[in-house]
This record gives sequence, C-alpha cells and structure tokens, in this order.
Amino acid sequence: MISSRVGSALRRQTPDLVLIAIAVVWGGSYLASKDLAAASTAAAVTCARFVPAALIMLALCAARRGRGLRGSLRPGLALGALRTATIALETVGVTITSAANAGLIIGLSVLFTPLIESAVRRRRISASLLGSILLALVGVALLVGGNGVTPPNLGDALLLTAAVTRAALGVAEAQTARRPGTDVIALTTIELTVGAVVFAVVGTGPLLSAASGFGAAQWGVIAYLIVGCTIGAFLGQLWATRRTSASRAGMLLATEPVWALGIAVVLAGERIGPLGLCGAAILLAATVWGRRAERAWRERGLDAAPAPRPDLG
Repeated sequence: MISSRVGSALRRQTPDLVLIAIAVVWGGSYLASKDLAAASTAAAVTCARFVPAALIMLALCAARRGRGLRGSLRPGLALGALRTATIALETVGVTITSAANAGLIIGLSVLFTPLIESAVRRRRISASLLGSILLALVGVALLVGGNGVTPPNLGDALLLTAAVTRAALGVAEAQTARRPGTDVIALTTIELTVGAVVFAVVGTGPLLSAASGFGAAQWGVIAYLIVGCTIGAFLGQLWATRRTSASRAGMLLATEPVWALGIAVVLAGERIGPLGLCGAAILLAATVWGRRAERAWRERGLDAAPAPRPDLG
C-alpha cells in the first residue's frame, strides 16, 4: 500500500521535475552561450546549437523509418516557426537592450501564457492561479532588476514580442502534445529542422570562421547546448506539458532566472544583492503556490481531461 502510494506520488511529480530540470539546463545556457559567443558570434551559436541537433533527430527518425513524420508535419512547422521566431527575437533584442531589461521582459511570458491559454480554451482562469502568476512576475522583476532598468528601446520591443511568442509556443505545444497519437520524437524533429534551416543560412559562415579557434571548452559548450538545451529540453517539454497545463509549465519554467543566477554566482563569480535574493525567494514561493492553484484549477474541470500517453517509439 505504501509503495503504491509512493509510486503514484512520484508519477504525479514527474512532469514537474522534468520541467524544473529543463529550467535548470536552460538557466545554464546563458553563461554557456555567453562564453561561446565571446569566441564567435551570436549567429554562430544558434547555428552550432540547432543544425547538429536537427541532424541527430533526423537520423533518429530515419532509424524509425520516418514514423510519425507525416502526421507531425503541419503542427511541427507551426511550432518550429514560433520557436525560431522566439529565439531570433531574443538574440537580437538582448544585443540592443540591457540584461536587466531582457530578463524582466522575457519574464512576462509567465503572465501571457495563462491569458493566451484561457482565451484559446475559453475557460476563465482562477483567481488563485492568476495571483500566483502575478507574484512570480514580481519575483522575476526583483531578481533581474537589481542593477537597475534602462529606458525602453527597440530591443525592449523585440523582447516583448518574444515574450508573447514564447507564451504562444507553450500553449501551442501543450495543445498539440495532448492530441491522440502525437509522436513527440517526430514533432521535435520537425520543430528543430525549421530552426536549423533558418539559423544555418545566417550562421554557417560565422561558425566556420570561428570553429578553427575552438578548444575543448568551446566544443563542450556546443555539446551541452545541443544535447541538454535543445534535444533533451524540447523532448522533455513536449512530454511534460502533455501531462499538465501550459500555465503550470510556464510557471515552472519561469524559475529559469533563479537557476541562471545561481549558476552565474557559482561558476562565474557574479554577485547577487539583497533585492535579487528577495526576488528569488518570491519566485520560488510563487511556484509552490502556483502548483497548488493549477492542480485545483484542473480538478475543478477547468482544464482538459488527462491525455493519453504519447508515442515515444
């Protein structure tokens, strides 16, 4: 009896743990990408991250004899376009505005996600869940704004657009992953391939120019970005969002700035002041509150019924 209860509890917690793991991995990507971009360019980083990842996934699909590709083509192209647009907007926007502004504005996606999801599903969001999301937004603002926020500029407008597309991507992935017969591997392959084509056009030249000067550290960063931040994270996100709501997934992924800051402090020696620590604590508290609020929201029948297991092949 006890073992069955423990097993059931672990199964319920698994989607949350996967999403938190993705937030940790993506949190480390900032420092990794920054170091790699210093040895090349931002365009080279996106090319090095997406092109090999797409080739690996295409090889996997070939080994599976293309299973699921045809049925995943249309949604995969749409998700790939949203993903590519988000990454492009973030990359360009960050080069124009300050890091504090970037973190704060991208953090708005945690607010946009439930609003978009509620509109798409035509269901009113609960006051408790909305309150936890607003509290998370306050935490993000304190966490990334400790060093001050500069006046708005074009970069801020691009990042605001990226926050909207990131939220729309989360909702679209949750909706797509819940469809019966969805093949997560095929869907991820198409999504990655869309980004790979775009980033290969803009980044192949800079990457080839910089690659000759890469050492073991740079190649290690590229492997981390490909395997952890792209293939593993995209597969994991689709799998986990199928078992929860897009709003809940957005809330857990919103802990990304906490992990990014912690990794920067430990590995790069960056400092965090009292305001940042307060923001991190608020964000974590909002995450706990949001988890309970989202579960109650679903149990009251305001969310979709439990979805069937995905076809991972």
